[in-house]
Amino acid sequence: MKKSIILCACLLGAVSSYGQTVADGLLYSQQGSYGTARYRSMSGAFGALGGDLTAIGSNPAGSVIFANHYASVSLGYTGNQTDSNFIGSNAGDNDNDFTLNQAGAVLVYKNQNENAAVTKFSFGLNYDDTRNYDNNLYIAGSNDISISEYFLSFANGVELDNFQLRPDETISGLYRFLGEDQGFGSQQGFLGYQSFVIDAVDNNDEFNTAYVSNTGTGTFDQQLSQNTSGYQSKLSFNGALEIKNKLSLGLNINTHYIDYQRSTSFTEQNNNGALVDAVRFNNFLDVQASGISLQVGAIAKLTDAIRVGAAYESPTWYDVEESITQSVSARRADGSGGTITEIIDPNVVNIFAPYDLRTPGSISGSFAYIFGKKGLISVDYSSKNYSSLQFKPANDPLFSNNNQQIDQ
Repeated sequence: MKKSIILCACLLGAVSSYGQTVADGLLYSQQGSYGTARYRSMSGAFGALGGDLTAIGSNPAGSVIFANHYASVSLGYTGNQTDSNFIGSNAGDNDNDFTLNQAGAVLVYKNQNENAAVTKFSFGLNYDDTRNYDNNLYIAGSNDISISEYFLSFANGVELDNFQLRPDETISGLYRFLGEDQGFGSQQGFLGYQSFVIDAVDNNDEFNTAYVSNTGTGTFDQQLSQNTSGYQSKLSFNGALEIKNKLSLGLNINTHYIDYQRSTSFTEQNNNGALVDAVRFNNFLDVQASGISLQVGAIAKLTDAIRVGAAYESPTWYDVEESITQSVSARRADGSGGTITEIIDPNVVNIFAPYDLRTPGSISGSFAYIFGKKGLISVDYSSKNYSSLQFKPANDPLFSNNNQQIDQ
């Protein structure tokens, strides 16, 4: 799989966002094509066919199509190559790994009474990877906007007294206090000030609220290295029955899990004679989420050759927990012709308040024509309305703004 990214906006956009955004909701809502080899070879068009464990996750009625008890485990290989273009500068990176795509089993029971309405029923349990987040991204180029602008955007308006250490106070202690008392934004201003990337207009005034850059102006050589890892999975508890050998009905209770990590390292160098000529800003984001959804589905055997299917999956209700750790280092002139590197590493994990995320439900329809034992044609169509994506609690100002953007 090859991805191309063209960045026409400032590279700082990759590190300047904080809090939960609409993009995060979209990231956690989308799914890829994973699962058994049969399912992937058909691009997931199994809604009217059944008889495949991953297909249970598309249409719960598919488990009763099996003729006998069945179990399977599937491994997958993923290779990503990402190419980027940043203000005319090209760069690239790649990632390759093996994953457990699927594991599950189904028990199928036939009714020995030929006159019974229910001719067969089944119980299944199946685990599927629904998304793999493993990827490496590298971007490099020259820019006329410095990383100092990021720190200035948070520092301006905050009194200097909040950024200065008092006797017996530590970097870790003040960073933690600012996060608990004033929020993430003040922590960013603090990192910029303590690393000398930015400075107060008046360092002798504890009520100073204006700050300036120490990286100067001109051209800045910038690089962004971003490594993401983790997965999204779905565990389906399935039950299905077959009526008169013609109609199959199924139900899934699904549990979902998200394990996502993003490590970002942004570096900047300049030779414009400014006090600070090199900066490195590191961020590590960890996301853990669990959710639940319901599915119902049906498959009708119209003739020996023609089958149609339909399924509905409810929205998924996630409980999301996020945490972030940060550090910044900057090289500055020491006034005697040498340099000093300031390393500000609070060694503090910022744990954000858990929030709820409702991702969209979906409806799907499917059609299959089977040419005996020679082959088949299968078509699946699904629809998902992303305007129903919602962050909660809805009265939170950030979430309210996100939800308004989604509605629009």
